[in-house]
Amino acid sequence: MIRSLTSLFASIFLGTLVPVSNYIGQHRYECDREAAITGELVQDKIYTFGGCYPMPYIAGNIFNFNDNHNNVSETIQIYDIKKDEWMQETEVKLPFPWRSASTQTHQQNIYFYNVRSAESFQSKMWKYDTVLKKFSALDELPFKWHGSLKTCANIGRMYFVGSNDGMQRNVIHVYNIENGVWEKPLFPNLRFTIKQILCGKDAIQFLGTVVTDKNDGVSVDFQRKKHVLISTDYITGDTVLKGLCVRFADNAIVKTNNDKFYFFDVKDKETVIILVDTVALVNRLVEVLPHTLTAPLFVPYQDDLFFLFGGGTNRPHFGGVQKTKTYSHKLVKDPTNNYFY
Repeated sequence: MIRSLTSLFASIFLGTLVPVSNYIGQHRYECDREAAITGELVQDKIYTFGGCYPMPYIAGNIFNFNDNHNNVSETIQIYDIKKDEWMQETEVKLPFPWRSASTQTHQQNIYFYNVRSAESFQSKMWKYDTVLKKFSALDELPFKWHGSLKTCANIGRMYFVGSNDGMQRNVIHVYNIENGVWEKPLFPNLRFTIKQILCGKDAIQFLGTVVTDKNDGVSVDFQRKKHVLISTDYITGDTVLKGLCVRFADNAIVKTNNDKFYFFDVKDKETVIILVDTVALVNRLVEVLPHTLTAPLFVPYQDDLFFLFGGGTNRPHFGGVQKTKTYSHKLVKDPTNNYFY
C-alpha cells in the first residue's frame, strides 16, 4: 500500500530536475561511498571543500581502483547560484588535504568539525571567513561524545551534541562564537539519540529516537526508524516531545534551513524528499525522484528550490570497470503542490 501511494505521488507530483553547471571539484563517490561532497551554503553561493578521489592503476593486465590508491584534495570551489557558474578558489587552499568534514554556517563564516584528513580524524574546529578568505584553527573540542557530532547555530552560539549521547546521558555543549569560550552546558531531561539538530527561533529542535530502559534506543525496524520531533529550551534545557514523527532510513541525508528539516531518503527504486516544518508541526512530501544516487551534496536553498551535486551508483560496464552517474542538478518544485506525508 505504501508503495502504491508513493507511485501515485510520483505520477502527479514530480517537479523539474534541471541540469546546472557541472561540479568542478575532485570528490568522487567511488572513493568514499558514505561521505558526500563537503559543502555549505552562504547567501547565494555554495562552497565545496577538499574531497577524496581514486587514482586508477594497472596491476598486471587489469585496470583497477583500490582504497590504497586514493588521493585527498585541498582545493576549494564556489558555485554561484545566481550565475549558474562554478569558480575555483585560487587565493587560498585548505590548511591540509581534507577527505571530508561537517559544516555549520554563522554569518559569513563556515565552521568545520568532524574533519577527516587522508589518514586521521581531528577533534578540533576550523573556521573559514568567506569574505577575508582566511582559515583559522580553533581549540580542541573540550568534551567527548558518542556517535557523530552534530551542531547548529543561533544568536552568536553554537550547540553541539553527539548523535548517540542518549545511550548514557544527553549533554548539549554551548560555544560562544563571539568570545570563543565554552559556556555552561544544557542537560535535557529526556534521553534520546539524534539524527539531526536545528536551532529554531525559540528552542533547539532535534529529530531522534527516545531512549528508555526497555528499548535503549533500538528500533524493531532496522531499515527505517520512526524519529520524533524533540524540543529543548535554550535557557533551562527543559525538553519535550512535539507530537510529530517521520520514518526514514539510517543513511538518509538530513539538512536544515529556515526552521525546517529536509530528508533525502534513497529507497530501492526511488528517492523521497520530505520536509518537516518545526513551526507548523507538519510533514510534507516534497518530491519523489526516479533515481537512487546515494550520498550527494544536498542543499535546500528555498522551500521550492534544491541543489544536488555528486553522489552515485555503480553501473556495470564492459571490461569490469564501473561507471558512476552523478548529480549536477537543481530541483524546482511547484510551490502550489503541498502533500502531507
